[in-house]
Amino acid sequence: MKAIHLLPIGGASPELVETLPGLLRETFRTRVEVHAFNMDPEQFLDAGRGQYNSTDMLMHLKSRYPALEGGSGVCTLALVPFDLFIPILTYVFGEAEVGGNVAVVSYHRLAPERYGLPSDNDLLLARLGKEVVHEIGHVFSLTHCSVQSCVMHSSSYVEDIDLKERSFCRGCASELAHRP
Repeated sequence: MKAIHLLPIGGASPELVETLPGLLRETFRTRVEVHAFNMDPEQFLDAGRGQYNSTDMLMHLKSRYPALEGGSGVCTLALVPFDLFIPILTYVFGEAEVGGNVAVVSYHRLAPERYGLPSDNDLLLARLGKEVVHEIGHVFSLTHCSVQSCVMHSSSYVEDIDLKERSFCRGCASELAHRP
């Protein structure tokens, strides 16, 4: 499997960043490294929406992150603290290039306090873990799954994330095991 480079962007929380390599290593059985990448997220801000275009961010990473040049067998996961969107949706938790080498996840909408609830770091970490596994699953060519408990099940709302596990269903796990 491809090695994963985790890129904290835009002042991503170091505390959250440090929880992800172990989770990704355990889930995908591959090398995970945290790397700095100088990228100005403001170039992806849609001022009218007050959100950042995740598709444009992916394309920027794909064209500018040096480790992706020449089919290096690396994929990148950018972690960001701000609200993401794609033009046809109000917001997204993350986005990935299915079968490609880039993904981005935001924890902006994963924090319980965003919904008027008390701060709960364990819940935030659980949601973030599911979202990064989901998006990297896409990078490794998995598509959305109809099994509601599978981490690859689509999530339109944060409650959808809470309902699924951080693991793959048997079908998705089998597909993943047969990926190069």
